[in-house]
Amino acid sequence: MNKRVLLAVDGSEKSLEATSILGQLLKDQSELDILLFHCVHQLEMFYPGEIAEIDISQQLSLDAQRKVGDAILASSRKVLAESGFPEDRIHLELGLGSTDPAHDILAEAEAERIRTVALGRRGRSPLGNFLLGSVSSKVAQYARYRTVWIVDTPVHKTRKVLVALEGAPDSRALTYYTAEFLAPIPQMHYTFFHIMPPIPPTFWDNGHILGPEEQKDRHSHIEKWRSEWTQKVEKFMDEACHSVVEQGVPLHSVEKQIVKTKEGIGRDLLNEIARGEYQVVVMGKKSFYERKPFLMGSHANKVLQNIQKAILCLVDATQ
Repeated sequence: MNKRVLLAVDGSEKSLEATSILGQLLKDQSELDILLFHCVHQLEMFYPGEIAEIDISQQLSLDAQRKVGDAILASSRKVLAESGFPEDRIHLELGLGSTDPAHDILAEAEAERIRTVALGRRGRSPLGNFLLGSVSSKVAQYARYRTVWIVDTPVHKTRKVLVALEGAPDSRALTYYTAEFLAPIPQMHYTFFHIMPPIPPTFWDNGHILGPEEQKDRHSHIEKWRSEWTQKVEKFMDEACHSVVEQGVPLHSVEKQIVKTKEGIGRDLLNEIARGEYQVVVMGKKSFYERKPFLMGSHANKVLQNIQKAILCLVDATQ
């Protein structure tokens, strides 16, 4: 795995806070480098998002743009170094004349062959969470073959990681990423979490009032379905737990949870994230590709738009 992170910065207080958080989290991985990337935006009307919202830069010459951009990179580098991240593993890159920050961030990641992209998110009103111009949302949406970290500051400092597993194929990608990229971080506790889907329509009553024997038979079939589903999930959960333990994570720092759906998979996941005050949440983002972009029914998108005080790692199962 390419142990490099492209961290997109914009010089804002939220961006600097996200930079410090990531520096503290990743500082002990001696084989990991961070590339700080800033692109100076040139549109008169900015996207309502997070990156490169510098009011004066649109009127500046290239030399002046470079001076502004260099200052932002310098301040970000200073914060990252102060977090304890080694300065010799910090690299800087500046982009000028940007018209689409999300595109430029992904283009830089592609050019540098970096598979993990990270960026902070500005504080916004509830309505602002759904603006399609959001840079963090666009990067998450279009980052094929890459994992995207969205840092919603301030972040819980609980050292707790929630790995939300769905199906077996996706779980392998999440497990591999977690084991290779997160397991080396010391003193983290991992919860492999699965929410069972709602009862299939096959078992619905369809308006028919069941008699006692029919209810007993229906209940028996539902319990059999749940048992078989649980056995299937436990198999790839055991593999996931084994993979992080192999990387040196103590067995007592790993747990598994399989729960039933209550309000819906997306909402239940958000409730668990808030309840457990997880510092890092890892989940797949294939739902972005299976449906229309930003469809509200997408589990990954729902979590992306509503998660608070956590680092969301969206793993592309195809990478």
